Amino acid sequence: MKKNYGYLIFLGVFLLMCLSPLVGMAISGPSEGVGNEVLAPSPSLTKAGGFNLSFLNDTSDYFADRFAGRQELVTADAKLEAALFGESAEEKVILGKDGWLYYKSTLDDYQGQNLLSDRALWSAAHCLALMQEYAQEQDVSFLFTVAPNKNALYPEYMPDRCLRTDAPGNSERLYDALRQEGVPFADLKAAFLAEDRVLYHRLDSHWNNLGAALAHDTLLDALGKDAERFYLPDRFTAVQDHDADLYQMLYPAGTEKDVQLYPDRAWSFSYDRPIRSAEDQTIFTSCDGQNGALLMFRDSFGNTLHTFMAESFGAACFSRAMPYDLSLLDSESADTLVIEIVERNIGRLAQYAPILPAPTRQISVPQACDDTVRFTFAFSQTNGNTICCAGNLTCAPDTDSPIWLVCDGVVYEASPAGSGEQPFTAYLPNQPAALQVMFLQNGTLVISQAFPCD
Repeated sequence: MKKNYGYLIFLGVFLLMCLSPLVGMAISGPSEGVGNEVLAPSPSLTKAGGFNLSFLNDTSDYFADRFAGRQELVTADAKLEAALFGESAEEKVILGKDGWLYYKSTLDDYQGQNLLSDRALWSAAHCLALMQEYAQEQDVSFLFTVAPNKNALYPEYMPDRCLRTDAPGNSERLYDALRQEGVPFADLKAAFLAEDRVLYHRLDSHWNNLGAALAHDTLLDALGKDAERFYLPDRFTAVQDHDADLYQMLYPAGTEKDVQLYPDRAWSFSYDRPIRSAEDQTIFTSCDGQNGALLMFRDSFGNTLHTFMAESFGAACFSRAMPYDLSLLDSESADTLVIEIVERNIGRLAQYAPILPAPTRQISVPQACDDTVRFTFAFSQTNGNTICCAGNLTCAPDTDSPIWLVCDGVVYEASPAGSGEQPFTAYLPNQPAALQVMFLQNGTLVISQAFPCD
């Protein structure tokens, strides 16, 4: 029988092409993620003490995310789609005009869609009010701020198909709620809109160093601190050396750098312990002859902001941990507390209750219980001297109603935050024998029956 060598050659080439990513992966190792990309974890044969029934699917996901040459192929495809159709090949990135890139998760804010409910906004504001109350009891100054979404400041580069709303967004609504709660805040969006200079990166979701300098000055003004102001545009030098997160997500093998602006000065602060990068969970700094001690809860916008803040305080602790642990006020002897969160993540304030002792309240407890009020709850031990009680109401309280827990005759106010529809979280001194909940419904104070906690 005559052999079809052409067919065999074709088959061999096809098999080599199929195996080449796997061979390359074995030789050079798996591809790594870039930017904000989250890759599938390594597959495991076991799960929850038994055989992992999803092992083959997990293996497929792992290989699809990490095969050799993946970044180059993804980049080539993304550049082709951008050139031919003006579209982003990465679902998390919006391709704007003149090469500007935006984070897709900011689109709801931009278009006024899927905004937080009034209850969620009030809960976020009230949690901040509880943090402010606790800080004031420790004689600590308190300030909250929101890092604006990039498209809230530079909408002119957004695609025309993305229609912008004129209605108040989450940050404006939160600020209204904070005014009602009496919580001090610094409006960075207003400060940035008042400036003509571009204060965010073109290819990144964050502000540049000049924007961080303006944020620092705005925060220090709001705190009434006597410190050097850094927003001096003529004293910054532009260098095209910034690895931009959105660009790396869209073009993982791309080589283009974004412009960063560097202050023409040397820093005098020092790190109390070596850091791996500005992404570290906790950063400690010292600076001679400056203001007191700062505790700052921050997110990735603090990567650049923390250097300016560190220069203005004698000691500073910058934490990326959430929920916010206010026991750090004691351990760091802080006299100033600043909380910064990006606009797109405001909802997390109603999801992660701050770690602080639940305050006691003097409230006249109704004698008559409402046996229709139901709630779920669970206790968990903490690392400190408290026990965490987290639960959910099965009925909706008034939009602006706190949630109180009656524990063995003592009334504590819970943070109206956590997981679920009507969550509450309280850090109590001990586990009570019985638990009741109180809240306002249609303006009337109602209380549940007592449920045993054993």
